[in-house]
Order: sequence, then C-alpha cells, then structure tokens
Amino acid sequence: MSLDLSKIQTLLVDADLNTRRILRAMLARMGMDKVTDHATLAEAAGSPATIDLVILDADQADGAALRWIHAIRHGLTTLNPFVGAIVMTWNPTQQMLIRFASSGADDILVKPYSPKQVQERLVNLVENRKKFVVTSDYIGPDRRRAPREGQVIQLIDVPNPPRLKCTGEFDRVNIHELTAQAARVIDAEKVVRHGFQVAFLVEFALPGLSTQPPEKRAMDHALRVTSVLEDLERRLPPGDLRVEATNHIRRMETLLGILKTRHTLPPHELEQLRQDAHALMGLTSRVDDAEKRMNEVLAAVAGYRTRLDQLTLAKNAADATPATAG
Repeated sequence: MSLDLSKIQTLLVDADLNTRRILRAMLARMGMDKVTDHATLAEAAGSPATIDLVILDADQADGAALRWIHAIRHGLTTLNPFVGAIVMTWNPTQQMLIRFASSGADDILVKPYSPKQVQERLVNLVENRKKFVVTSDYIGPDRRRAPREGQVIQLIDVPNPPRLKCTGEFDRVNIHELTAQAARVIDAEKVVRHGFQVAFLVEFALPGLSTQPPEKRAMDHALRVTSVLEDLERRLPPGDLRVEATNHIRRMETLLGILKTRHTLPPHELEQLRQDAHALMGLTSRVDDAEKRMNEVLAAVAGYRTRLDQLTLAKNAADATPATAG
C-alpha cells in the first residue's frame, strides 16, 4: 500500500543540527514537508495541537524527552494526547528501553538509521498502531505479549492523527470530538486505576509507617499518593461522585502533608488515612463487593512485597559475590 504522508504535520526535536537536517531530508523524500524542528524541548513546548507526529531524540539528560512523551499522553501539554510519537537514541540500553516502554511512545529508532527504517516506523504507525491501555501511571500503546492471569485491562481505540491524514478521513471527521471522546474513556479508566492505586500504596505503607522512626520505603510509597490524588481529582466527572470523592481527597492530602512535615502520624490518623483510601476506592471501583476489593488490594500488596524481597536478595547475593580476577 502506497501511503500519502504529505499532509502529516511533524514536530522534530533533536539537539544536533546535522541530525535534524538529515531526517528532514529523509522525510521530504517521502513527501513529508510539513516539518517543524527544534533543538530543545523548551523550544518545542507550546507547539500547537495540530501536530500529528512527534519525532524526538531520547538521549537528552535525565530522560527529559521521555518524560515529555509521558506528559503528552496524560494531557499535560498543548499537544493532542494521541499524537504519534517516535523516539530516537544512539544507546538503546536496557534501562533506556524500560523508560521508553513506560513513556507511552509508539516506536523507537536506533541511530544511525536508514530511510527504509524511518519509513517502516511511519507505515507501522499508520497501519498497525496498537490500541491504548491505561494503568495508574501509564497511558499508551498496549505492549503486553499476553495479559496476566486474572488481569482485565480495557483496550481503547484512540484517534490516530497520522492515519487520518494519510487516508483522507481527517477532513471528514471532527478530530476535536474524537479526541474528547477518547479522553473521556481514558479519564474513566484512570479514575478506577487511581482509586485502586491509592488503596494499594496506603496498605503497603501502613506497617512501615507504624514504626518509630517510620521506614523510608514506607514513607516514599505513602508520599507517592499525593500525585495520584491530584491526577484522580483532575479526571473526576462533575456530580455527586466528584463531591464525595473530593472530601476524602482533601482529608488525605492534609494527613499526607502532616506526614511529610513531621515524618510521623499517630495511630488514629494512620487509620483515618486507611479508611479514606478504601472509601475512595469504593467510590471509584467497578467492584461492588467491599470484601472482594479488599482482597484484591491485599493480594497486590503481598505480591509486590514478594517481588521487592526477591530483588533485595538478588542484589545482596550479587554484592556478596567476589569479583573474578582479571
């Protein structure tokens, strides 16, 4: 199938001028001349929602480019949250690939790349884009080889701007309404996931918060709740649910603020934190049975503790192994 890529509006971000020139030339030979390029993310910030495709270098300090993709997917930038996103790297280390997978980007190009490789990524994005999935900290293409046993995650059809432009459908649809519809589905799923995550983090942290002084790992997990609450509140629909949920959110934010300042909470306030967390999950969950909800959270906490313990044992074993003489 020969694709007409000429209408795709592309944003290219790479600090290296020569890389930008070469890639622009490659894209131009494919008919893509609607390209805006910048050297930095700061210059790219504020780009219009009419951008269909983002191609950016992921080798910037501190993973800033991948954090930007994550922010795009979460609706925190001026760009369409469903924009096509391809990242580039010279050094595809395991750590970098993990960050890439967590960002919500569609694909990756390893430098140096050929025109054929660039074209393959574009064709794949247009013709075979994966459906999106949502977790408490992820929005993006479904990368699972197979779902975990007992795990149900909704697959979400989202607008694909590059495909709409290539097929000529873009002019026949209301892209703003399509985007808003998909965003509402994602918001609803996020609310459910966040409600569970709040209860999970609190249940995990409580034993360590009950000691004096509190365990650092418990503090770290408890304080992560604040950002989850912020995003949850942002996505709540208007109405009674929002009013009731906000009451629990405010009380939890107050308690977490005290915890952050004093590094401790008395037992009755820890119990209040727990009650609010489970009440919030009850309001946002699709599971009506409170006992079943509790069991799901406790099972998730137990599994997480086991994985952390295994990682600690593996690290200790590696540290204890004497280095082999060279």
